[in-house]
Amino acid sequence: MERFKKAILEIAKKNPDGFTVDLTTLKKVTGGISVAYLETQNCFGVEGLEKVLKHAVMHEKKVGGWKDDDNGYFYFDSVKIFTNLDEAMKFGRKNEQIAIFDITNLRLIKL
Repeated sequence: MERFKKAILEIAKKNPDGFTVDLTTLKKVTGGISVAYLETQNCFGVEGLEKVLKHAVMHEKKVGGWKDDDNGYFYFDSVKIFTNLDEAMKFGRKNEQIAIFDITNLRLIKL
């Protein structure tokens, strides 16, 4: 878990506008629609990342993150990647998300 933590913190430093990473390869996810799990809502900093990593390893093995310029916190989420927009939106609503992110087209989709 420590290896993942160091790698994700380094990726976060280089990508403050946001990223999604596959833990099996530690490479960026470049397509699909990223939707966060409710269980990792409001996880920030190292402690939040540790919670996200534990969840991600048990689920989809995908982690997303971005820096909130309003409060300066870097948020992390365990995420699921979809190829179907309707399925992504349904999962997002079920997980109480206010938005999902279309990685393929680099656009935020409000729910």
